[in-house]
Amino acid sequence: MRSVVFSQHGPASRVVALEDRPRPRPGAGEVLVRVRARPVNPSDELFIEGRYGRRPTLPAVPGFEGVGTVEETTTGRLDVGQRVALSSRGTWQEYVAVPDTDVIPVPDGLADPVACQLTINPLTALLLTRQLALRGGDWLLITAAGSALSRMILHLAHRDHVRCVCVVRSGGHDDLVRAGAAAVVDTTTDDLVGRVRDLTDGQGVHAVLDAVGGEPGSTALRCLRDGGRAVALGMFDGGMITVDPRALLFGDVTVRGFWLPHQLSLQTAEVRAELTERALDLLGTADFAAPVAATYDLADVITALDHVHRPGRRGKVILTG
Repeated sequence: MRSVVFSQHGPASRVVALEDRPRPRPGAGEVLVRVRARPVNPSDELFIEGRYGRRPTLPAVPGFEGVGTVEETTTGRLDVGQRVALSSRGTWQEYVAVPDTDVIPVPDGLADPVACQLTINPLTALLLTRQLALRGGDWLLITAAGSALSRMILHLAHRDHVRCVCVVRSGGHDDLVRAGAAAVVDTTTDDLVGRVRDLTDGQGVHAVLDAVGGEPGSTALRCLRDGGRAVALGMFDGGMITVDPRALLFGDVTVRGFWLPHQLSLQTAEVRAELTERALDLLGTADFAAPVAATYDLADVITALDHVHRPGRRGKVILTG
């Protein structure tokens, strides 16, 4: 079978290669899934670079989610030929053998490029908005607002009448306003702190969700009001976030991180099942799932990874085959 493999850490497009590997066999309690589509997520690139929360044993296959069909089963819970989404390591290959509990049946009406996005971004968006528990009229600042995850958060927050400041680093994001953003701030031309001060009558935002880090993330934290909360959930910039100690001491500002595997481990099985059902419902609605920027066969993985970093990209890059 075809597998995307990396044997050293580094920039993804420079260290991955397509190899032929033996097709796995499912063990007790496992199913064999023929993977048809998988998104390229930021976590995949962090994993390849060696900067993710889980370190691989090299050589390794990237990918944490996908969609496909059951080819073999040892459990009887699922039928051969059944279409499933899966949450598992190593989805950037044609077949994976995974525990029966790691696959989720998906409805026929959910196309592969959408269904393959089920197990990471929608669950992250749902958990984050629930944990923040912002009320109608509150202000939320979202960095990297053009990303698939940020757009899902905007969708959920707007439905709860939370006012969102969407932060981008390029122009041409009128679609964010149409999706419900109260304001879009392009930090290449605008003063973020000043704009937020004007929007919030000098008070600042109630919460910040930052997927960038570095100086952009540090600037976003300066937009918090007294008692505000910030959540770091990504490292697009790769640099350190700095916080003014006075904001922590005298402004009662709090800053914490969010990593989906850890957060899911804190939930009961019932809550995880409910989150998955909710995510399936949302993916079936208009404007929630990320649009598809392009699809590439596994053989074209280098081109796909280059496309991920193409300026102005809108939507997910999907690996098929």
